[in-house]
Amino acid sequence: MKTAYLTLTMVAALALCSIPACAPQQDLPAEIPIGCVLPLTSAPAAGPNLIKAAQFAVDEINGRGGLDGKNLRLVIEDQGPSAATALYAVHKLVEEQKVQVMVGCENSEAVMAAGPYLESKGVLLISPSATSSALSGYSWSRWTYRTCPSDSLQGVVVSRLIKDKGYGKVAMLVQDTVYGRGIEAMARDYLKGDVEVVASLAYDPAKLSYLSELNTIKEAGPDCVLHVGLFADGSIVYAQALKAGLDDISWITVDGSYDMPLDKYLDAARFMEKAVTGTVPAPDEKSAVYKAFAYNFENAYQFAPTVYCDSAYDSINLIALALQKANTYKGGAIRDALLAAGNNYPGASGSITFNSSGERIAGSYGVWRVVVKGTQYEYSISDDIISLSKP
Repeated sequence: MKTAYLTLTMVAALALCSIPACAPQQDLPAEIPIGCVLPLTSAPAAGPNLIKAAQFAVDEINGRGGLDGKNLRLVIEDQGPSAATALYAVHKLVEEQKVQVMVGCENSEAVMAAGPYLESKGVLLISPSATSSALSGYSWSRWTYRTCPSDSLQGVVVSRLIKDKGYGKVAMLVQDTVYGRGIEAMARDYLKGDVEVVASLAYDPAKLSYLSELNTIKEAGPDCVLHVGLFADGSIVYAQALKAGLDDISWITVDGSYDMPLDKYLDAARFMEKAVTGTVPAPDEKSAVYKAFAYNFENAYQFAPTVYCDSAYDSINLIALALQKANTYKGGAIRDALLAAGNNYPGASGSITFNSSGERIAGSYGVWRVVVKGTQYEYSISDDIISLSKP
C-alpha cells in the first residue's frame, strides 16, 4: 500500500518537475503564502472539499521539499455567503496578509466583485470553480484565471443534448446571475434556427417559491426545460415542479445542480430521477495524474474527490509552477509566468491551456442522471465523455 502511494505521488510530481529548479529562489519569502478564499460551510457550496484539495496540493509540494526548500502556506479566509463577503475576504488577504496570489473564489459572482480590486492591487487569483464565460470580458480578467472549464463550453454541451434528443421547443429557466445568464446566452446562440425558445425566465435564487415561473412554463408547452441554477435554489425548483406535474417533460440542467445531497431533498430527488439530465465537468479518470490525485486524496480524507476538487488541486500546482518560473513573489510576474505554465499543463482535471483572459480553452463533460439504487438516490455519470475546445 505504501509503495503504491509513493509511486502515484511521483507521477503527480512530474508536472512540477518540468520547470527547471536550478535558479535560486532568492526573491521568494522563506515561507510562501498562498491566499485561499472559499466558503467554509458546505451548503450550498462545495467550499470545504475544495479547501481540502488545495491544502492537499500544498502538503504534497511541501512534502517534496517545497520550492527549493521553501514551504508554501495556505492562508484561508471564509468567502461567506455573498459576493460582498467574498470581496471583504479578498481584501483582508491582500491588505493584512500581503498575499500576491490566491486560489478562489467559489462562484462567478464573487470573482466579478473581486476582479477590479485585484487588478488595482496587482494580485493574481485563480478560481477552481467560477465557470461563467462573462468573466473574460474585462480588463481585470487577466488577473482572474480559472482552472475549471468555461460555461462557453458547457452551454454548447447542454445545447447539443437538446438538439440530439430532437426537442423542437425549449423553455429556459435560469438564475438571474452571470452564471445563469451566461449559459442561457450561449445556448440561445447555439440553438438559434433549430429550436424555438417558447419561454425565457430569469429568477432570483433567493426566492422561496417559483410557482409563477413554473406555471408560465406549463402554459408555454415546451418539449424540454433548460434549467441553470445551484442546488440551493434547484432543490426548491424541482420539488415545486414535481407538485406542479412538470415531471412529464424533460429537463436539461448543468453542474450547479450536481452533488445536491439527495437524501436531504427527497422531493427534488424524486423529480430529478424522473425528469432531469445534467452535465458536469469530468476528468479523464484513466490519466496517471488523475489516478494519483484521486488515490492519494481518498487515502488522506476517506472520501473520493468531489466536483472541482481536481481543478482546486491543479490551481495550487500551477501557482507553484508559476512561482518557481517567476522566481519572485510579485503578482504581475506570477501572472505572466502562469500563462506560460498553463500551456498544455497535464492537470488532474485534464490538459489545461489558458487564453490571455485567464479562461481555460478546453474541457470535458460527463452527462449525469439521478438513479435509484436499493433505497437510495444516487448520481450516475455516463461513460460517454464530451470534450470541447474553444477556437
